[in-house]
Amino acid sequence: MEPEWSDYLRNYDGRHPELRAEFALGPGGFVRGWPSKGGIYVLSHVFGVELEFLGLDRFNNTARPSISDPAAAAEEEEAHCNKMRQLGAKWYENEEEYRFSNVAPELFDLDIKYVGWPAGGGVWVLLLVSRSYARMQGTAVIQNAFNMEERCMAIEQLGGRFYENPKDCPFLDLP
Repeated sequence: MEPEWSDYLRNYDGRHPELRAEFALGPGGFVRGWPSKGGIYVLSHVFGVELEFLGLDRFNNTARPSISDPAAAAEEEEAHCNKMRQLGAKWYENEEEYRFSNVAPELFDLDIKYVGWPAGGGVWVLLLVSRSYARMQGTAVIQNAFNMEERCMAIEQLGGRFYENPKDCPFLDLP
């Protein structure tokens, strides 16, 4: 008998559920968060500037918070998810939906977001409709930024939009 599709999905991505941030083949890292509302937030291809913004180690996998104190762990996880949302993390109802989005990405939102938070306030956002368009625009230069200010500069040079009030940005699911 053939294995069920859900069995395949359950094992598809090879990620370790005990890890919040994980490095595999790359480029960049992979960050997840489990909010109190349920589901999972995901950021893929996360580089040094974003990892620093999230307060995560740039060279080692990061475990999820300990559940020895469930209230503290939940509070820490919610704060982590809120920071991820500031970088444009995608929310999925459950991990199976996330894994399915990797198998059949054409059924899911393909927009590519680059987000920068300048020290002076506001937020820079560059939204592109596909990986092909991102490649043509040369967005890989954003990953060369050493800090968030340089990231903002690169986003601006590539045609990003500045929002003085981050809550006015329709592309971010801010807390």
